[in-house]
Amino acid sequence: MAMLRLRGRPGWATPILLAFALTAALGSSPDDLPGEEANLLGEVRGIVSYSGPLLDPIPNFEAASRRDPIEVDPQTLGLKDAVAWLEGVPSREDDDREGAEEPIEVDQVNFEFIPHVLAVEAGRPVAFLNNDVANHGVTASSRDARNRFNVTTPPGGSYTHRFRASRQPVAVGCPVHAAMSAWVFVFDHPYFAITGEDGSFLIPDVPPGRYTLHVRHVEGGMTDRRPVVVEPGGPTRLRIAFDGDDLNPATSRDPSG
Repeated sequence: MAMLRLRGRPGWATPILLAFALTAALGSSPDDLPGEEANLLGEVRGIVSYSGPLLDPIPNFEAASRRDPIEVDPQTLGLKDAVAWLEGVPSREDDDREGAEEPIEVDQVNFEFIPHVLAVEAGRPVAFLNNDVANHGVTASSRDARNRFNVTTPPGGSYTHRFRASRQPVAVGCPVHAAMSAWVFVFDHPYFAITGEDGSFLIPDVPPGRYTLHVRHVEGGMTDRRPVVVEPGGPTRLRIAFDGDDLNPATSRDPSG
C-alpha cells in the first residue's frame, strides 16, 4: 500500500489528511459510495492452509478404511473442509436466488457421509440419502431442538430436513455405525463457502462494505476471524494460515460445537 507523505507545517489540515488516508486504506462503506458503485457486487476469495501436525486417522471397520480428520494438500498445504463465512452483511431486498428450494444431498456410501462437511442456508431442504448396501440411520445433535432428530434410512431410503440457523454446527452421525459422522453449518444468509482440496474458497455476490470473516475447521478445532473490506466489482483476496498452535481438536467433541 502506498504511503501518504504530508508536507508543510503541522496544523489544522494534518488530522483531516490523516483521516482521508485511513479511509482510503480501509475502503468505503456502502453509504459512502455513489449509487451505481454501491450496486456493484464484490467477492471474497481466499486460501486456507495448515502446516502443523496431523491427527490420527479414524478407522472405519465396516468399510475397511480410515478417514483423516484433517486433510491437507501435500503440495500447497491447502486445508480441506474449512468453513468460511461473513458476518455483518446487510440483507438485500432484491435477493432472489434460484435453486434455494432444491434439496442439497448428503449421501451414505461405503459407510460414510458424503460430503463430510456441509454448509447450507436455513430453511433449504437437506436430503439424507442411503445408496449403501446396509441399513443406516441419521442422528442430528444440536442445542436447538429443531435441529435434532433420529431417523432410520434403509437402503434406497431417504430423509429430508430443513435446518434452522445455528451459531454452532449440527453434528450428524449414524446410530448403527459409530465411525460415520458429518457436520452441517446452517446460516441465515448466503455468504459462506467451504474450502476445496486445495484450501481455496469463494464467497460471491457480496455487497461492498466492511465485514468480519470467520473461518472454522471443526474437527481440528481451528478458528480465525478478521476484518475484511469488500470493494464494488472486485475480489478481496485473503490467505489464512493455521499451524500447530491453532490445533485444538477437543473443541470438536461437543456435538453442539
